Amino acid sequence: MFVEYLAPGPSHGEVAPLFDPESKIEFWTPDLCLLEVANALRKRFLTEKRFTHRHLVDGVADLLALGPVVVSSAVLVERTMQFADNLTVYDAVYLVLAASRRIPLCTLDVGLGAEARRAGVTVLVPGTDPLTI
Repeated sequence: MFVEYLAPGPSHGEVAPLFDPESKIEFWTPDLCLLEVANALRKRFLTEKRFTHRHLVDGVADLLALGPVVVSSAVLVERTMQFADNLTVYDAVYLVLAASRRIPLCTLDVGLGAEARRAGVTVLVPGTDPLTI
């Protein structure tokens, strides 16, 4: 979600409402997310001439300015093993966080969404579902 918002891609229109200051949505994310987003922005910088170093630096600064509540993966990683058959540890940590906080998981990832639903976690798909419960 963060990458689509910070470096607009094909799903930007669907995720943008999440980041509207009027929405008052609190973003909970595992610490891994910060690295994943920074790396995705770096890839854009390396592959798209129009995505400049300034875009890269601003994107990371903008991510931090969104003020996500960052949770250490250390408190989540053990529980990711219950999803080892169907999800990478990287994806499972998002599901474990949502389940442990009893908050919806907002994702565009179909496989992650399906596994979250099987685990009893509410899934919100931008552009499809209302973005608040």
